[in-house]
Amino acid sequence: MKKIMSWLFKAMAGGLIAFVGLTGFCFIYYNMPVHQETFDGATDYSWEYSKFYSKATEGFAWGRTNNEGYLNPMDYTGDEEIDILVMGSSHMEAYQVSLEESTAAQLGKLLGDDTVYNIGVSGHDFLVCADNFSAAMEKYKPKKYVLLETSGLSFTDEELASAINETVPDIPSHSGGIVGMLQKNQFLRLFYTQVQSFRRNTAASGDSGKSAAATAERNFELYDALLAKLANTVSESGAQLIIVYHSNLKINEDGSAVCLGDHEFLAKFADLCEKNRVLFLDMSDAFIRKYEETHILPHGFWNTSVGSGHLNRYGHEMIACAAYDLMEENA
Repeated sequence: MKKIMSWLFKAMAGGLIAFVGLTGFCFIYYNMPVHQETFDGATDYSWEYSKFYSKATEGFAWGRTNNEGYLNPMDYTGDEEIDILVMGSSHMEAYQVSLEESTAAQLGKLLGDDTVYNIGVSGHDFLVCADNFSAAMEKYKPKKYVLLETSGLSFTDEELASAINETVPDIPSHSGGIVGMLQKNQFLRLFYTQVQSFRRNTAASGDSGKSAAATAERNFELYDALLAKLANTVSESGAQLIIVYHSNLKINEDGSAVCLGDHEFLAKFADLCEKNRVLFLDMSDAFIRKYEETHILPHGFWNTSVGSGHLNRYGHEMIACAAYDLMEENA
């Protein structure tokens, strides 16, 4: 019995030491704030306010969230006049690069005197942003442009209808109770994230045929109605909407690159944008041109597979420059 108790004690002590050591390591490797529900409706959630973060799972970046829980170099008090509002997914959120290298920050440098404010948040795809669009316009009242980023535009009729009716299900936050407390441990947070990522990848590979069938036919009348609603909403503040679309590049065996997007659909979507006075910025050609000239890819990092994952600093720079040129053309 004494030997068993001694073994159990050593095992528990070793486990505790390992847990503390891994938590300390993750303070630098994966130290993410807990996300919490917002009550203004501009996004489904934001991160903890004024919180230090660091992340080395894609690239390596660190910084501090602003007073609203977004990744901005500036705080927002409500007195600021926002010229350009940036909305979008984790690509615009940009945890993978420094605050100064994000699309919003680089666009702000190019524009000079104009204030650029970024509320891009993980999980906020095109439909989630569309669902939150009215609330975001009401709160921030952008004067010139709204930059809405997306890496996907294929949706079912039901999903499009929910965005038009602003009934897209909210992304839940679990910032309270035991779950919220456990999330504050960096190692447990990383472990949970890895498990969830594995489950999503497994489900995606198993449902690939079903997903393709669901998006084989698209109801362009619904896309038209959604774009019209977004354009009317943004025009009330005197601004104009720019939809920025980007997809990963695929490198062929001969070294050439192609974009993975559906080009026939994108051409029709661009026509609908023009009809509804929405500027559409498809980054496909710019990405391929940059790759052909420099062999630089817009996605991927030194610690990820080639060309996969989130926008890197070159991708952010390309989008910022393309958006700036488009704004200059329409000035």
